[in-house]
Amino acid sequence: MKVTDSYPKTILLVDDDSDDQELFEDALNMVAEGIILKTAENGIEALKYLQMPAELPELVFLDLNMPLMNGYDCLKELKASEPTRHIPVIIFSTSVMEETVNAVYESGASLYAVKPNSFAALKELLKRILALDWQKPFYAAKENFILQA
Repeated sequence: MKVTDSYPKTILLVDDDSDDQELFEDALNMVAEGIILKTAENGIEALKYLQMPAELPELVFLDLNMPLMNGYDCLKELKASEPTRHIPVIIFSTSVMEETVNAVYESGASLYAVKPNSFAALKELLKRILALDWQKPFYAAKENFILQA
């Protein structure tokens, strides 16, 4: 599948697990050509990267459980900062605890994607996410906020 105008051109994946980063990159390359993937291992690294205005991604996938700065604190920082508050953030986590889901929804996350347990399911999840129109502000209604493969 080639990148279309509605696809993000650059994605930032924030996840401390290098195996998860590699699987994500492999799956992304299989479902969409031409998207540039940048990675950060924690919220602090992500915020440092996002201070370079010429380098802003069009979409952020954000894990919640990371060292130094977790995904929830990073999300709050992203949504409080003028240069980054418009960037759609997809929480990308294995946890689906209601309290956590509600907290990130209230903090401005666009979607909550549950990390799948297979490579095939990850590819399908990415296809569904990339099929959405990210060129306009996107926030899922509460009943559609959680995506599972």
